[in-house]
Amino acid sequence: MSSNSENSEDFLARWLSGEISPEEKEAFESSAEARDLKEILQSVDKVAMPAYDVEAELTRLKASIEQEKTATKVRSISPIWRMAVAAVLIIGVSFVYFLTRPNWEVYATGFGETQVITLPDRSVVTLNVNSVLKYKPDSYAENRELALTGEAFFEVTKGVNFQVNTDEGEVIVKGTSFNVRQRGERLDVQVYTGVVNVIENEVDKTLRKGDAIRIEKGRLVNESVNDVGEKPLWLTDNIVELEDVALADALESLRNSFGISIESDISLTSERFTGSYPGDNVEVAIQIVLSTHAIEYDYDSASKKLVIKGVAGN
Repeated sequence: MSSNSENSEDFLARWLSGEISPEEKEAFESSAEARDLKEILQSVDKVAMPAYDVEAELTRLKASIEQEKTATKVRSISPIWRMAVAAVLIIGVSFVYFLTRPNWEVYATGFGETQVITLPDRSVVTLNVNSVLKYKPDSYAENRELALTGEAFFEVTKGVNFQVNTDEGEVIVKGTSFNVRQRGERLDVQVYTGVVNVIENEVDKTLRKGDAIRIEKGRLVNESVNDVGEKPLWLTDNIVELEDVALADALESLRNSFGISIESDISLTSERFTGSYPGDNVEVAIQIVLSTHAIEYDYDSASKKLVIKGVAGN
């Protein structure tokens, strides 16, 4: 890296954060500038960061620059010192962020992926496809509160209240097992053991084993009692179950399960789907979902692209 580069500070920031390419890193760190800068940074590391007044040092540096401008002999500040000041500023900002950043533990799955998570209290969460779960480990012992986007099955140990927050409602338990699916503006909760409380706007329902509830756009739209096993079928047999959802939502479920892309020139929001499909066979799954409404389609397995052509006979 040239010392006279106008983007030297930007390059330094990328170097400190590890965002430069391996070739750039090797070339820069073998230079004399890098060796000098590392010595300066090592000295900076020995300084207690909270006691270092970056603003005062920057003010003194600016005053020094102004004095240099008025001197008879004009001298420029060494590029390595300009870089060092920038490094100190970057480190200072990073230190403040480290002290104030939200302390979240985050887990995420992609299309077709699941993940088993053991929480600090030994509760176990199995995260389904294309989902995100997060919690604050520092306060988890006193406040077992998590945030979920997507779907997960929870096996909760006994203790203080265990709360799962979604965009469409809250699920509060003490020791139980239950499944939560939040997709778009729809929240489905199915209880397998124990007691669960579901809260959203005017909805406040207590559920027990076998009870299921659906909340959509903040309103209670369905309650049912089901014969359930120990765990949901998506977890035990890799079978995805959908009940009375828009066909467009069923296609979104296919996308989450298999990572396919979908193109359609027809509206699919008015048609409904109830059924199940295997989570390990994309072509069979597509056939099951679309054959219920005699929809014609093309699927290219190489590109994983599904093109919906229309309804047969139209």
